[in-house]
Amino acid sequence: MIDAMQGVVDATALDLPENADLFDTFPPLFVPQAIADGSQVIRHDGYDVEAWDAAVRDYGKLREAVEGASRRLITALPLFRDVFWSFYKQSPTIGPIVALTPAHAINRQIVEQILGTTEWRQTRAAGTSGDPIASAMATLGVAYSAIQALDAATVADVNRLHELESGAAALFAQATALTDLAEQAEGDRARDLFEQAERARTEAERQQTELEQAAAALATEDEAREEALRRAARSGLTRAMGEIAEEAEAVRVFGGGYGGGGGGAQQFTAKDRIALAQMVQGSRRLKQMMAIAGRQITIALDVQATKVPYPPTEVAGITFGNDPALVLPSELALLMLPQTKLLFYKGMAERSLMQWELIGRQPQGQGPVIVAVDESGSMSGPCGPYPKTVWAGGTLLAFLAIARLQKRDLVVLHFAEQGQLRVDVFPGGEGPYQETLRCAEHFYNGGDTRFEPWMRKATDLVQTSQPKADMIVLTDGLTTIDRTVLGEFNAARKAMEMRSYDGDALVWRADRHDAGDAGAIALLGRRADTRRPEPGPAGPERHFRDLAT
Repeated sequence: MIDAMQGVVDATALDLPENADLFDTFPPLFVPQAIADGSQVIRHDGYDVEAWDAAVRDYGKLREAVEGASRRLITALPLFRDVFWSFYKQSPTIGPIVALTPAHAINRQIVEQILGTTEWRQTRAAGTSGDPIASAMATLGVAYSAIQALDAATVADVNRLHELESGAAALFAQATALTDLAEQAEGDRARDLFEQAERARTEAERQQTELEQAAAALATEDEAREEALRRAARSGLTRAMGEIAEEAEAVRVFGGGYGGGGGGAQQFTAKDRIALAQMVQGSRRLKQMMAIAGRQITIALDVQATKVPYPPTEVAGITFGNDPALVLPSELALLMLPQTKLLFYKGMAERSLMQWELIGRQPQGQGPVIVAVDESGSMSGPCGPYPKTVWAGGTLLAFLAIARLQKRDLVVLHFAEQGQLRVDVFPGGEGPYQETLRCAEHFYNGGDTRFEPWMRKATDLVQTSQPKADMIVLTDGLTTIDRTVLGEFNAARKAMEMRSYDGDALVWRADRHDAGDAGAIALLGRRADTRRPEPGPAGPERHFRDLAT
C-alpha cells in the first residue's frame, strides 16, 4: 500500500502529456470485479461482490452455513451469493453475465422459484435492500432450506455435472499442451506425445458427451422439485422475516434506532448489529424485556408525535422563502403589474422571495430522568406472563428511549438491601448498547427492600447536579421508609423543582397486573411511610404521556 501511494506521489515527476489525466494514467489501487465464470445467475457488479464478501466476513453464521451447504451441493456458494444479491440489490435481475455452466443451471431454477414467492417480496419490503445484515439473515433463512429441499438424486446429478465439467476442461487443456509439445519434439518422442494427446482428447470428448446428456436431463422441468423448492423457500423466508424484525427491534430498543423524529440513534456497525442480535437471541429474558419495551416505546413515540409545538411569533430578521403569509409587502407588490407577476411566481417556485424570519420561545428545557429499580428477591416473582424483573427492565428501557428522544440525562439507581446500590448514567439518554444491556440485565436479588439508599442518592443528585428531575421508582412496593430520609427527599424535591405527579413522586408497582399493562401506577409521597402505597388509577400509558410532554 505504501509503495502504491508512493507511486501516486511521484506521478507528478513523470513526463506526461500536458492534458493527461492522472487517474487515466494510474489504475486505481483496487477495482472490484464481477464474477464471470458462468456460476452466477443474478446480474451484478464488483461492488455487489464486495458487499457479499463483507457480509460473509462479518456474519459467522452465514459463513458456516455456506461451508456446510457446500459439503452437500458443490454449487452452494454461488447460490448463496445469488440469493444474497436478490435481497441486497435495489433492482435484482436474473441475467447471467456469461452463460451458466451446466452444473450451475440448477441454481437458476432455485433462484426463480424463490423470487416467485410472495414471501420473497414481503422480505424485501421489510427493508433488505442496501442492508447487508438483513440480506444475510434472509439468505441464511432461505438458501440453506432450498438446498435441503433438493432430493438426493438431484444433488448427485449436480455434483456429477461439476465433476464432468472440471474433468473435461482439464483433459482438453492437457491434450492441447501435449499437442504443443509433440509439435516441438521429433521421432518416437513426438509420436508418443501425439498419442497421449489423442487419448486425452478422446476421454475429454466422452466426458463432454456425458455432461451434455446429464445436463439435458437435469434441465427438464420437474414439478415435484419446483414445488418442494417453493415450500422450502416460503418456510425459510417466514422464519427469516421474524429474525429480521427481531434484529430491528433489538436495535430500536437497546440502541435507540427508533424513528419518529428526534433522538440520536447510534450508528451501528454490521458487527455491532450481529453481536446484539446474537445476544438477544440467546437470552429469553432480553427477548421478554424487548417485547415489553417495544410496546411502551411505541406509546411514548405516539405521545411525542402529538405534542403541540411552540409556534414562532417574534420577528428576528429577513430571510428567503415562499410563505405567502410572511412575504414582504415589496414582494407582494410584484403582483400589481402584469409585467412583474411572472417575477413573483418565479420567486415562489424558487423559494427566493424575501420574507420575515420568525422565531419561537419555548419554555425552559426539561430536566433529567432518575429511575430507581427495585432488585430485591421478591422482584423475581411472577407478574402476569413475565417475572417482575422483566417488567421493570422493559419499562426501564422505555424510559431510556424517552430520555434519548428528548435528549435528557437519565440516571438509573439499582437498589435492594442495605449497601446494595449501583448507579448507571446515560448522558442525553445515550450510551453504548453493551452498557444498556448490562444495565437492563443487572439484578442484585437482595434479601430485603430498602428505599433509604436510593432516596439519599436521589436527594444528593437533585441538589448537586440533576435539578428539575423526573423521579420514577420501579418496585413491588412492600417496605417501610425512615421518616427523616423521606422528609429530606421531599424537601429536596420541592426545593429543586423535581417534577411531581399529583404532588407526589411516581412509583410503578410490579405486584399489580391488569390486561397486559406493565403494571399499575401507585404514588409515593405523603403516605410513603406506610406499609403499602395507595395505588393510583392511572396505567403506564398515562405515565409515558406525562413524561413525554
